[in-house]
Amino acid sequence: MPRILLTNDDGIYSNGIRAALRALSELGEVYVVAPLFQRSASGRAMTLHRPLRAKLIDVPGAKVAYGIDGTPTDCVIFAIARFGKFDLAVSGINLGENLSTEITVSGTASAAIEAATHDIPSLAVSLEVDWKKTLGEGEGINFSISAHFLRRIAGAILEKGLMSGVDMLNVNVPSDATPETEIAITKLARKRYNPTVEERIDPRGHPYYWVVGRQTAKFEPGTDAYALKVERKVSVTPIDIDMTAGIDFGSVMEILN
Repeated sequence: MPRILLTNDDGIYSNGIRAALRALSELGEVYVVAPLFQRSASGRAMTLHRPLRAKLIDVPGAKVAYGIDGTPTDCVIFAIARFGKFDLAVSGINLGENLSTEITVSGTASAAIEAATHDIPSLAVSLEVDWKKTLGEGEGINFSISAHFLRRIAGAILEKGLMSGVDMLNVNVPSDATPETEIAITKLARKRYNPTVEERIDPRGHPYYWVVGRQTAKFEPGTDAYALKVERKVSVTPIDIDMTAGIDFGSVMEILN
């Protein structure tokens, strides 16, 4: 029976990871290792300057479940060290979409990237939700359609593997999707947010700062953001974790000389 690692960045108590577990339990033995707390936008950060704490959690349907007081990347590293190799790694179902080259900021996508570096076929799945609900546990959110696509895509990977040159798939499901919603194979948009810093004043008169992001309004056809936001399709983006530019190295040397 296939061994599947399931993680996320919303935390082990998120309804999204529970929905993913129910979908994946039909495909194999699911090991859940996820952060104890919300770790969105943690990217591929690792905890190196203090010990990690791990807590066994009762998660019905899981072969075993651990909550880790670290990052999603920590969770993947812990799981592989503890349980060995997996046939598939899944990160999600995330509360809120993860689009564009900014997936490197996403803890959800970065967990899948980390698993891919260990030669484990990987899949990150995110569901478009109202931004006000992205930092909760998914109360009142219907994950059934995103779980449907997760099971469909995960099953295909377990049966056929990923194509040559692809290390992971980044999947985004529209909030209004149905089982009949079309899948679009996409590339990453250049940018989803334009971050800036807002200065505010605390009650003692001292300034403090919030990093905020204003959403990009226009997207290039063929990108993940265009498929999700304009065409209302399920975006599936094949990712190669080798970020080396595919150009003639000699032309780069000419610029440097």
